[in-house]
Amino acid sequence: MIGVLHVSAHLSAALILMLLLELGIDTCIRHNLLATSGYHTLYEWYRSVESEHFPDRTGLRARIEQWTFGLYPACIKYLMSAFDVPEVMAVTRINICKNGMDSLSRGGAVIYYASVFLYFWVFSTPIVSLVFGSYLYICINWFHIHFDEAFSSLRIANYKSFTRFHITSKGDLEVFTLAVDKVPKAWKLDPSWDSESKLPHSHSYRRKFPSKWRAVSPQQDPVSTWKIFKQKELRHNCKMRLKLLLYVSISSVAVDQRKVRWMQTSLPVQ
Repeated sequence: MIGVLHVSAHLSAALILMLLLELGIDTCIRHNLLATSGYHTLYEWYRSVESEHFPDRTGLRARIEQWTFGLYPACIKYLMSAFDVPEVMAVTRINICKNGMDSLSRGGAVIYYASVFLYFWVFSTPIVSLVFGSYLYICINWFHIHFDEAFSSLRIANYKSFTRFHITSKGDLEVFTLAVDKVPKAWKLDPSWDSESKLPHSHSYRRKFPSKWRAVSPQQDPVSTWKIFKQKELRHNCKMRLKLLLYVSISSVAVDQRKVRWMQTSLPVQ
């Protein structure tokens, strides 16, 4: 139900934005702010200002136009038309209202839809963020769901955690969730890591200094500030399907198939 309401809010916002965009263009047309002289209004304004403030007494512009076979003014005209998106939308809209949608060529329709999409994208971006943010706020405070999505959207560097599994000698599965409240922002090389003797093929978790880096501030070093947020032990004779659970968990960290086969044979499932 909450998903249907979420989609309905997005669709309603998109429809309202399109209506406001059409009303805005129509208002500008009624007040002679757009669509006053075709697609090249900006270029005609440029030519009038150019001839007024920079008169061509020697006829240089005409000679350049002749030498470039008309390419010189044509490039300026169509570049200005490409940047004058509201004028293109307004003139095309008037043509559609007068002659119908069938009067548009395929290229004209593509240009019109691209112009509308450009402005719609600009206006819809903050509205989509508002709708989605409101959805996450309601889900967290009233429905108690989507906590991970809401926390990730805040882009907070602190309050990180990860889960680790351990199999005891009795075949029990221990689940540990380790958490750090404050993540350091400044790091430096740990000299103890270089000075520690390293055996070949030794795992990092068996070392006294497993990380090459440490926090600049000792009070923020995760080695000294971590805590066990949640701990749980699953007996090997419990009714949960530990074989499938362990297979998925350990396969996700890319261990070899020999360990997976050992787990399947050593942990009976009832």
